[in-house]
Amino acid sequence: MIRSIGALEFRSISKGIEIGDQIVKKANVEIIYFRTLCPGRFLIIVTGDEGAVDEAIGYGEAQSEKSLIDSFRLHAVTPAIIEGFKNKYEMKKVSDAIGIIETNKVCTGIEVLDHMLKASDVKLIKLQLALCIGGKLVFTVTGAVSSIEYGFQEVKNKLSASEYANRALIPSPSEEIKKYLV
Repeated sequence: MIRSIGALEFRSISKGIEIGDQIVKKANVEIIYFRTLCPGRFLIIVTGDEGAVDEAIGYGEAQSEKSLIDSFRLHAVTPAIIEGFKNKYEMKKVSDAIGIIETNKVCTGIEVLDHMLKASDVKLIKLQLALCIGGKLVFTVTGAVSSIEYGFQEVKNKLSASEYANRALIPSPSEEIKKYLV
């Protein structure tokens, strides 16, 4: 079953928790991520059918009172992203190369990750959401160098200069590095 996800990223922890309660009462969605982030942010990610996710996120946006940093709705989300939230990854080994992307906002980062996974022949091997990394989203993919380069270009085309933090491409990574990533 293809699922949709939606997220609300707040600059207020208390407002994030309050709105989280409101949106699950308002729409038939399930919370898959509900945590405080660095620096003093709060992130809610919900899943459900397309209409329910749209209703929940739309309601949360309307109730945010200037505390909302970012939000998104992704329909037909790449399943690897949902599994990444659970720290489960389809790919158990590194292919030819590793690509790492940092974004300055979590919601924006998840959106471009979904786009990259759909647009290029890469696999997600690690997802880090804003805990102890200054509110950034960092994701690591593996694949052929050309696939990662293509994915990087797709991501760069979707992000503004303020949303894009950095990227790295590591062809033929060392065994020492591989063991820490997988």
